[in-house]
This record gives sequence, C-alpha cells and structure tokens, in this order.
Amino acid sequence: MRLPTQRSRRRSTAAAALVAATVLGILLPSTAQAQLTGSAGSSGGGVSGTQAAPRAALPGWREIFVDDFTTDAPIGTFANDECNNPGKIVYTGTENTRWRTYPECYLDTYNKNPYRADEVVSAHDGVLDYYLHDVDGRRAGANMSPVINGSSQAQVYGRYSARIKVSHPAITGYRLAMLLWPDSEGWPEEGEINFPEGPLTGPIYGFHHYAEDGADANSQALSDVDTSTYADWRVVTIEWTPSVVRFMLDDKVLLESTRGIPDTAMRWQLQLESSLYPALGGGNFLVDWVTVHAWDGA
Repeated sequence: MRLPTQRSRRRSTAAAALVAATVLGILLPSTAQAQLTGSAGSSGGGVSGTQAAPRAALPGWREIFVDDFTTDAPIGTFANDECNNPGKIVYTGTENTRWRTYPECYLDTYNKNPYRADEVVSAHDGVLDYYLHDVDGRRAGANMSPVINGSSQAQVYGRYSARIKVSHPAITGYRLAMLLWPDSEGWPEEGEINFPEGPLTGPIYGFHHYAEDGADANSQALSDVDTSTYADWRVVTIEWTPSVVRFMLDDKVLLESTRGIPDTAMRWQLQLESSLYPALGGGNFLVDWVTVHAWDGA
C-alpha cells in the first residue's frame, strides 16, 4: 500500500455541487438536532441488530474474504504510527482475516487531518466501530483495508459488500467513502469506484470514475440518489465485472455503468474522514460484516 495521492484533487465539480445541495438541505432537521444531545459516545457497549455475514454461493463469484468482527480489539489496537510501514497488519479476525490501516502521517482529503485509527477504531460486540470524534483538537477518522489475496489488498474485478449503520442520524462534520482505488496509484486514468460516498447524515449515492485515457475528476457516472439514511442497518454492495460497475443498496440497484470499466488491480478502502461542513456532533460508524468475492464469471 503506497502513500495515496490526496483525494481533494479528485473531487469533481458535480460531486461538490451534489454534496453542497444535499448537506445544506438537511443540516439539520429539528428531530436530528434533538438527537445530538448525548448521542456521540466512545466505543463499547452493546450493539443491537447484528447478523452473521451471508455465506451462500453466488453465481459468477467466489468468496475470498469474510469478517464478522467476532474477535474483540479495544481502542489502540489498530494503531500504526510507522509511516515507513503502511503494510503493517493491525487486526486479525477470527477466521484469520487481516486488516491494514492508513498510518497517522496520512492526511484526509478536505481538512488535511491525520487519520487516527489508534484513537478511532475498535472491534466489539460483533462490529467494527469507528468512533468519530476530536483527537488532539482535530476531527479524526480512519481508513481500513482488508488483505484479500495473499499479502495484497488488491484484485482485478470483485464483489464488495458490507452491512453498516450509524449510532445516530446527525453525525455531522464527517463523510464516508467506501472506495476501490487503483493499487498502482494510477489515478485518474485507471479509474475509481466509490460507493457509498457522502455525508453520514445521508442521502446515499456513489460515483464511478471512468478508467479512460485523458480522464479527469469529472469523467464519471453518478448513481441514483437514495434519500434514506444510515440510521438503520443497510447493506451496500459494489459489483465490478469486465462489463459493468453496479451499486446496490439493500436490494435496490442505484447504478449500472458500462463505460470506462477499470481493468487493473484495485484495493477496497473503508474510509471515514472529516468533511468541510461544521461538526455539530460526532458518533459511531458501525460495520456489522464485510464480504469480498473474486470474479469467476464468463
């Protein structure tokens, strides 16, 4: 895993306009404002509604990675302060699943705040928990990535699914980007696949950045925008095949894009970071399970 290029240069004008319209339009209804009081908390405590990861065979796909986060790991376990060792394994799950994280010297997109997995991430009660809050006076997130292929986080084509939610619907000042990023760092020509992306207050949408010669930040397809939120458990899925990039929210297809399909190795990053918008309250982003499949279709 190389030091990533800063994602701020990759934010298209279309994406910026969408974020401004959606965030400013919902920030914040009175019911959400009321839920800010006492809603943000440190990791720990029970988590309701968790489920076992699905293990049924899927036509065209071969399961290569599953994590239910049943191996507990407290805050501090996920620390990586070694800038020269971004490949450090910070978490090993029950089925010998392995995870890496961006070191503290890596900076987030918009505010150039350090990623602080050491103060943000834990595993407990069958969830991976991102406790989003200020660390040393700066909003702190984390960027986790599973090792799926030997010692590599990357593959060509794949299916990536996660069951996620937030602790309350008014976590402002932070944003989500669950993305497939070129392992070669060859952006933008090698494309980028982001779903879901955007504020944790909702709505839910994503972008497929085309893999094309001459591509730039605006060479992209925007998914349909779902106006619901992450307040309840949601299953988000990327399907990346030689012929289509597909985004699914629960059982609803938000995007089927056939232009500019990436054909080089990409790695899956579960990225939570500070946003440009005011932080009226932090909270917890929870991952119940993740599954990764390799493409076995014709």
